[in-house]
Amino acid sequence: MIKSLYTRVVVAFIVAVMIGLVGSLLVTNRMFEKQMHDWIRDDTSRSAEGIMEILRESDPGRWDLILQRFADMKSSYIAIYDASGNRQVSSSLAFTVSDDQVGQVLSGGSYLEFMDNRNHELPAWLMGFQVKRGTDTFALFIQPNYLTISQSIKRTIQLNLLIVLILGGLVMVVAARYLVKPLNMLTKATRELAKGNFNVQMSLKRNDEIGILTQSFDEMTNELKQLEQMRQDFVSNVSHEIQSPLTSIIGFTKALKSSAMPAAERMYYLDIIQSESERLSRLSDNLLKLASLESKHHPFQKATYRLDEQIRHVVVVCEPLWSAKRLNLELNLPKTILAADEDLMKQVWINLLGNSIKFTPEGGTIRVRAAAEVHQVKVIIADTGIGIPEAELSMIFHQFYKADRSRTGATEGSGLGLSLVRKIVSMHKGTIQVSSKEGEGTTVTVRLPSSV
Repeated sequence: MIKSLYTRVVVAFIVAVMIGLVGSLLVTNRMFEKQMHDWIRDDTSRSAEGIMEILRESDPGRWDLILQRFADMKSSYIAIYDASGNRQVSSSLAFTVSDDQVGQVLSGGSYLEFMDNRNHELPAWLMGFQVKRGTDTFALFIQPNYLTISQSIKRTIQLNLLIVLILGGLVMVVAARYLVKPLNMLTKATRELAKGNFNVQMSLKRNDEIGILTQSFDEMTNELKQLEQMRQDFVSNVSHEIQSPLTSIIGFTKALKSSAMPAAERMYYLDIIQSESERLSRLSDNLLKLASLESKHHPFQKATYRLDEQIRHVVVVCEPLWSAKRLNLELNLPKTILAADEDLMKQVWINLLGNSIKFTPEGGTIRVRAAAEVHQVKVIIADTGIGIPEAELSMIFHQFYKADRSRTGATEGSGLGLSLVRKIVSMHKGTIQVSSKEGEGTTVTVRLPSSV
């Protein structure tokens, strides 16, 4: 079995060329045979006229020599019969003429017959002509013998076809190497990729199908490289996010073992341990939700419900948070119907409203507005918070992204909330846009189709 693609390409080409050459040889032979057939007839007729002219003017005693020379020169068999039907002169005759044929010519007619002579590669003509010399009448018969000529021509044709096959095969050997080389490179690159080396690049400047294939491979490699980097960053961030509260919990737990600690300080340490434990719980919960959403097997339970009532409920749930900071909430929530997964969308509003509360200073304002548009619903949450630098806007949906703590003073959060929001909105075939100006506030716009 031929396993090498290179060998298969070369062999397939050679087989295809051989089939083509054999077919062309058969067609050429057929065409050559017909052309030779017509040419023999015409050339023999012209030769016969010349022979008859010479025979009329020459001595019959020299006819034998004359005919032999003509026979050798024209590669023909020639014979002369007298009025009695007896053969008078002949070259090396390879055919038999019947009495009827001789009689037909002697009586003043001519004779033309196409004979399938199986001793020749080509069929042959038998031609008879009447020759008058004085009062004597003779019958001249000529049968061309083009065996040598036809064999020579066929050998030339076959040699040319063989040369074409050899040259074509050599060209294909080189061309196949050119075709297969990038596939071999692709195979090596794939093996490197399987080993975890994502830095391989094909970089072939070709516009054909192989060029498109290698370009797709490079794009796939870049995607895998980014995914691997994201995986490493994810593991690193998760490790950091878990390690940080664990370190606090372990440190304050050791401190609590001291019996000489005042009660107020002990309660302070316990509050920190509780806060860090809740932070770990939220991180674990968000990671599980994100993993479930990314797996594409998360249950999606679509239902039609009042979106305005859902957002009001979320505002009420978050009331302890925004009232503690004396924030002003302005709601503009007319009756709005939405068909979506109610639980998932509740998570969206909790995260978005929670971020606005977290990053809006005391006494600030948060505006929540919903509106039904053509085939979609729009929800806008705007605040007068610290805003987001323009350079960071493109990163806020990345997993574990957090605002600069030196700027916000915030210590809570896992950096997964907006990742969950974008994933949920995307599952509902919606869009989310964020516009912000540092020091002035942030506006988040969520658009969802009325029916998912």
